[in-house]
Amino acid sequence: MTTRTETVRTEHEGPVEIITLDRPSRRNAVDAPAARELAAAVHGFEAGDARVAVLTGAGGTFCAGSDLKAMAAGEFPAPALDGPPPMAVTRTRTSKPVIAAIEGYCFGGGFELALWCDLRVASETAEFGLLNFEHGLPSLDGATVRLPRLAGHSRALDALLTARRIPAREAAGWGLITTLTAPGEALKTALALATRIASLPQPALRAARTSILTQAPLSEPDALRNETALALTAAGSIPPDRPLRSRLP
Repeated sequence: MTTRTETVRTEHEGPVEIITLDRPSRRNAVDAPAARELAAAVHGFEAGDARVAVLTGAGGTFCAGSDLKAMAAGEFPAPALDGPPPMAVTRTRTSKPVIAAIEGYCFGGGFELALWCDLRVASETAEFGLLNFEHGLPSLDGATVRLPRLAGHSRALDALLTARRIPAREAAGWGLITTLTAPGEALKTALALATRIASLPQPALRAARTSILTQAPLSEPDALRNETALALTAAGSIPPDRPLRSRLP
């Protein structure tokens, strides 16, 4: 079943939900209504039965960032310390994996949106970059936090201070891209990856994911204790006829 709002389309393929930014005339740049619709789609995924989401863009482009025309017209709410960021979802954490399927432009807030995802599958012709700095616009959707954690301090500064376009192969060398595909194959490859993830037993998988996502501020002993607590919680959800030892090597 496909659900369409004005700028975001959602559809299901078995246990996978596909969320598509659908503003091809604006290179899928996000304005305030699109940001709200994207947040609603992600909330629907979180509350629904799908096990994995794939986030992509229509018309051969992932997302060119925030819609500069809409920003110039004052259509975005004024940024605030505790308010929603421009992309609306980038300060949230889903309990289930999200994979970005990237073709074409992945710039500014669109790049930050991709960094928010768990995994990134990208075409060889995709381009990445914080081009918002060319326009004097700061990052408000997590680039200065997630990019150094994923690619390292020096590479994050390279991307930020130069505001240059980063080719897909270079981004892959930075570890930002999970899988590099031929042009036009990003969505198909991401769906195959999502289907694989969705086929695995979920409690232990989600506990391990949560451990990875929450360990950064913890000391090693506290992170190990957190891992154990999450694993034991997941083990408690295993049916009695499938005890924990049956899942171990």
